[in-house]
Amino acid sequence: MEGNLSGNIWKYTLLLITNKRVFVAILGAYYLTIPDVTPQIIGLILLTSSLSSFILEIPSGYISDKIGHKKALVIAKVFAIVATLLLLSADSIPLLIMAAIFSSASFAFLSGTGSAFMHETLLALGRDHEYTKIIGKASAIGFAVPVVFMVLVPFLVDISYKLPFLVSLIFDVVGLLVAISLVTPPVKQHLIEEIGPTNFKEVMQEGYRFNYFSLALFSGVVGGFVFGIHGFRGPYQVFLEIPVIWFGVLFGIGRIGASILLAYSGQIKSYTNLLSFYRFQIITYTFLIILLGLTANWIVVVAVFIITNALKWGLSTIDEGYRLDLIKTSKFKATLLSVQSQIESGLIGVVGVSLGFMIERLSYQTSFLYITIIYVIVIIPMYFYIARRYKVGAYKNTTEVK
Repeated sequence: MEGNLSGNIWKYTLLLITNKRVFVAILGAYYLTIPDVTPQIIGLILLTSSLSSFILEIPSGYISDKIGHKKALVIAKVFAIVATLLLLSADSIPLLIMAAIFSSASFAFLSGTGSAFMHETLLALGRDHEYTKIIGKASAIGFAVPVVFMVLVPFLVDISYKLPFLVSLIFDVVGLLVAISLVTPPVKQHLIEEIGPTNFKEVMQEGYRFNYFSLALFSGVVGGFVFGIHGFRGPYQVFLEIPVIWFGVLFGIGRIGASILLAYSGQIKSYTNLLSFYRFQIITYTFLIILLGLTANWIVVVAVFIITNALKWGLSTIDEGYRLDLIKTSKFKATLLSVQSQIESGLIGVVGVSLGFMIERLSYQTSFLYITIIYVIVIIPMYFYIARRYKVGAYKNTTEVK
């Protein structure tokens, strides 16, 4: 049984590879090829996608904890296939919106679920203390391998904008087969039975007991702003007249950076603590995003998107590791991890629709500048709250520097 269970590690790595949307580098540009699509419409699509994720995140995590994490991963891959098929056939705004909804449903069932599934796998193998190291390396491979396709796929747009989605469909089908082949780790039956519809309040109580929600809120806000801004990466690069065929190369560079950071997640985490990690994110993202508001130089703009892409994904396992350290004894791990994703999803929509509205009336630069100011106003008080709670031992279950 242990041998079959250990196979989940390489299977999960393969699943992470197939989770990557190889068309993401040209998605924003693809939207602009559909009749009547403008930056404001793109903002509305992002809002619809984010609202869908916001609504589905907690229920999907709860359902995952109830029906089993493997089944939830299979459901996620089915939704991904539907989303890709809709994009492949899209010729109107309603189809783009439907694709965004199914894509959000897929990510909602993936977020937290894969992490909880692998945490239980490693727990059964007696290797749960290696979570950040193992998942960091798996995530690194999951980012590195698809880079080849992300770089090459945009060159297919010279033939047809639909071809990148056909390649992604193949990825999705392979991912579904991998999800089906995963081996369910043994979980104590009483833990499964306790996750029922009558005790959802217990999930919230457990989150408060672990002081988890402040960390989830901080991570969700950071991700919401960064990914909300990235929703306009493609349209802005089109506006700056950067050839679409190079979008994949530029995006791929960021993913390579993320892969390197993920490979060393365990080592990086050992040299940080919760506060220093959060402080680094505030300073770095503020500096990078404000550059978008200060200059329209295409080299600077491209560099900012590459670096923020690398950092946000590359540090994700460390961020998740700190939150998992805090709730490692909880039976509601997938549900609690979904809280961060729900906050992030909702904020991506708010940032996206706000940017789309401002870009239509002002300019890209001015809009990015305003968003940076709002980001600082929102995130700084959160950091000081966490710092104050940290000093009195509220997050004492998190791993610290020796």
